[in-house]
Amino acid sequence: MNFNRKDVLAATKGNMQAFEQIYIDINNDLYKMALYILGNSELAKDIVSETIIDALKGIKKLKSADAFESWILKILTNKCKQKLNYKYNKFNVFNPNIKDESHMEKVESNSNIGNAEKTDVKIALSKLNTEDRMIVSLCVVEGYKSNEVAEILSMNPSTVRSRLNRSLKKMKEYLEVE
Repeated sequence: MNFNRKDVLAATKGNMQAFEQIYIDINNDLYKMALYILGNSELAKDIVSETIIDALKGIKKLKSADAFESWILKILTNKCKQKLNYKYNKFNVFNPNIKDESHMEKVESNSNIGNAEKTDVKIALSKLNTEDRMIVSLCVVEGYKSNEVAEILSMNPSTVRSRLNRSLKKMKEYLEVE
């Protein structure tokens, strides 16, 4: 995530223009993360909005600008968990029959793999439970390190690494069968 730490410091002191700039800087990253977790563009937009509102309400309590990224991602992932737990028991996050795949294609436009391979990877990812999808999304898709993901998800870093390893093996097994 790219944002200016000076804007975070200014926002913690009540500067709304600084907060607006932070929002501009991180909105797309938050949306992509929510979309990977939820698999639905409208839900992702709602969750990002809720995350921003909560961040605006609580930013004055943030003690360090360096903690902003993990703080905002923790808010986002908790909101995603709540949404999944509330509305869905077993929700395939990357259902290939999603009505609005145009958003997913935009998110993945930087990838060099073909559509069939993307669909296979989406299906393999959908077979994981919610927390494992979040771990894979944060580590593999977004590029966070296991200790950063551990902080975001309130887990032990070794737990994150082992769950990531197991999840990737499960996905690999599924992809090899196909």
